[in-house]
Amino acid sequence: MVELYHFWSSICSVRVRMALEEKKVPWTSRYVDLFKFDQLRPEYLAINPEGVVPTLVHDGEIIRDSNVINEYIETAFPGIALMPEDPLKAARVRGFVKDCEDGFEAIVKLTMVKYILPKLRNRWGDEALREQAARRPSKFLQDLHSRAVRGEIGETELAASRARIETFLDQLEQRLVPGQWLVGEFSLADICAAPFMFRLSALGQDGFWSAAKRPRVHAWYAALSARPSFKIATSWPDESGGGYEEVGLSAQR
Repeated sequence: MVELYHFWSSICSVRVRMALEEKKVPWTSRYVDLFKFDQLRPEYLAINPEGVVPTLVHDGEIIRDSNVINEYIETAFPGIALMPEDPLKAARVRGFVKDCEDGFEAIVKLTMVKYILPKLRNRWGDEALREQAARRPSKFLQDLHSRAVRGEIGETELAASRARIETFLDQLEQRLVPGQWLVGEFSLADICAAPFMFRLSALGQDGFWSAAKRPRVHAWYAALSARPSFKIATSWPDESGGGYEEVGLSAQR
């Protein structure tokens, strides 16, 4: 039995859902509503002490961290190969995943200020949000959440995040020289980057790439977003026709 504790728009959750769909692994949704702070409930912290999503549970065994989960999915289940057999290409996949994670903070800052905080403020007052921030086990997220609520992440800092994203996309443009996919064949490297690109697009930041500006990135993202796994992973279940049902923590309240 495969269970995924996830949130629909979480970057890391999208990454794992996409890998599961590529491998055609049947899975059960355990939905963790981040806007209700379900990730801080004791029953979830018991399986993920950092209070972050996603978490995969396979036959009772717990696997955490989206990139670790995706490597586990690749080796534990049959189906399309998501890691090249060639050792050099496999090393390049892992190197790219590390580079991708190095740029994670820049995406998270933009997401917190431009996407998450406005939605949270529709449900919670600032005092309650400060209290929830103090409960976060992750020091990085506790600090980011607290600073965002206090209005301390200004345009100068966000501009630095955008500059970091520009650098990351320049690296992508160079990596895509040999062909359509990042290491020459579709792999966990493409899946790792997919939700970053989706989030930038959702934030109205897709001006970072176009047929004229970073044309290889533009063509790569067009091919990536046309894959059925991407469409399912980035869509709410009722819209995607995909294989998961909301039976998670929020549904069990």
